[in-house]
Amino acid sequence: MIEARNGMALKENRLCVFCGKTPDTKTREHVVPYWLLEITGDPLRVVTFGQNFDRQKQPIRYSWSQYIAPACDPCNNHFSHLERRVKPTVEALLRREALPASAYITLLDWLDKVRIGVWLLRHMIEKHPIKITPNFHIASRIAEKDRMLAVYTFDGDGMGINLFGSDSLIFGNMPSCFGLRINNILLLNVSSDFFCSRGCGLPYPKSIKLLMGGPNQGTLKFEGFGYATEVSNPITNLDLFKPVVWIYQPIKLPWEDPIFRGGFYGHVNQYDSRLAARTLQGNARQGAVFRQYADRVDVFQDPSAMIAFDNVVGDDCAMIKDIAASVYEAQINLFNAIQHEWIEPEKPSDFDEVLRKLKLDHTGELAKMYRDAGQHRP
Repeated sequence: MIEARNGMALKENRLCVFCGKTPDTKTREHVVPYWLLEITGDPLRVVTFGQNFDRQKQPIRYSWSQYIAPACDPCNNHFSHLERRVKPTVEALLRREALPASAYITLLDWLDKVRIGVWLLRHMIEKHPIKITPNFHIASRIAEKDRMLAVYTFDGDGMGINLFGSDSLIFGNMPSCFGLRINNILLLNVSSDFFCSRGCGLPYPKSIKLLMGGPNQGTLKFEGFGYATEVSNPITNLDLFKPVVWIYQPIKLPWEDPIFRGGFYGHVNQYDSRLAARTLQGNARQGAVFRQYADRVDVFQDPSAMIAFDNVVGDDCAMIKDIAASVYEAQINLFNAIQHEWIEPEKPSDFDEVLRKLKLDHTGELAKMYRDAGQHRP
């Protein structure tokens, strides 16, 4: 995760969004894939993508088909396999079909790709006066951190794509949560360090701090560890509208400290039957898929286990505008959970306090904007 202290735009725009290196070809990556543009309307339709800070924050408008970023040819070819695997999953969701846990894991991988790609491209196009150098790109962020997906469905056959959350100042520094509407479904996605490990009954650090200043500026410091013996219900404190599918997947962090004989942070025992029962079959690093219900949590170790839609009726139903608002509220929740540790001689300044408040206020205003929007159903 990056929380760049003074960062809002890339120092170098000609970087591959996958690996971060300077591409030696003119290959371009559709951050929102072209196949998705085709099934949601005209790929040439013009929409607004953020603000141009070189021109008094004027809206940046161009077609979805031009929402592209630099990429290495080998990287682009490698990640095209993920696109081919996920397309049938998205199409099945649009048909309201049950899917195996493995398909949802592929979908989580793809959402990692899209979320980070959108974050990087936003920095490339907005030309913000304050610059950053990101310490990760798409390839180094897929299936690297705990993650969550809530799937919402809506009546009707409306077509289109919407990105929710990518326009907030919190997302600009901390791309851990966004929403993606695809026709009549909406995917709310979260990915963050040890975000759900505790609730899923896996080891977790007792302290996570973001280092400010020093040679490790912008990285996280983990201290101590805990290990809950039971799976919590609810798994996290996120307050969301009821989705048709709500899943979590903890991701174990490889760690070389000899105290962690299991090879991952907090795993002191190499042979722990409780942890084994909460690990995905065939993948020692990935946790099982944990499905959140209102009254229980189901654990799916078997990647072939089928996950069907839950019923959402009556007062549990929500409109797109309310779910969009919950994306920004989740961003605020995640942002407030991060503690900072200042490394001398660095120390917080008035500017840091103002910037933090600005991020929270801006994201809160976007949440309120959606909450207060018209009451018509989509």
